[in-house]
Amino acid sequence: MSYTPTYHNKQCSQKQLIPNYDKIKVPKTSPAAKFTLHKAQKLRIKDELKYLYAEKQQLNLQIYHLHISLANTWWIPWPNVFQAIEEKLRRAMTPIYKNLNNKINKLTLSQTKTPTLPDTFFPRIVNNTDIQFTQNERKLLEKDPKYNIHSHKKNWLMTLALEAETAITHLPSTDRDHFRKQVATRIEEIHNKSPPNSTHPELKKLKSIQTKLISNDATVASADKRNSLVLLPT
Repeated sequence: MSYTPTYHNKQCSQKQLIPNYDKIKVPKTSPAAKFTLHKAQKLRIKDELKYLYAEKQQLNLQIYHLHISLANTWWIPWPNVFQAIEEKLRRAMTPIYKNLNNKINKLTLSQTKTPTLPDTFFPRIVNNTDIQFTQNERKLLEKDPKYNIHSHKKNWLMTLALEAETAITHLPSTDRDHFRKQVATRIEEIHNKSPPNSTHPELKKLKSIQTKLISNDATVASADKRNSLVLLPT
């Protein structure tokens, strides 16, 4: 009977399961091979469903003609006979569908990946002193010890202007004045936004941290087996 295989395959397709008959052997030597295997298994189920639905359509047509023939033969008693046939079919199909659902549940358990436990991370800062740091200072301490503060060097705007002028001299003479004006406008905007002698905010935080460590006779060290900063009293 084509109804039960159709039900089984449809459930597998909806739940992204691979039935036992669909065990296609492809060497899993690369991600591309795994992708091809998964694609071939899905295509196999879809093709199986197409043939099963075609067979089901033919059976439905035969049942339809048989139904009309029996209704013409039995006439008045036919509704009672049809109801008795349906009840008998229902009792016969109940254990079959129960067995199919058990197979689906087993496939689901065998092919569902168990969630892995979340990784536990060590704290970035282990403070073994009584020093209290602000939130911004803690954020700076939580960065890698090799973190480089992106502060501009002294006279960096003058260097930028000289490099721009060097580049402009390689342009056609008719275009140089136009680009000089653009560069001058841009450098003035940068100068007004961030004066050359202004201190980088993270440098201020770093100096504050150093002051607290010195005043409390504390030092900073790296943990042996984890990527943490340890604050220790000296």
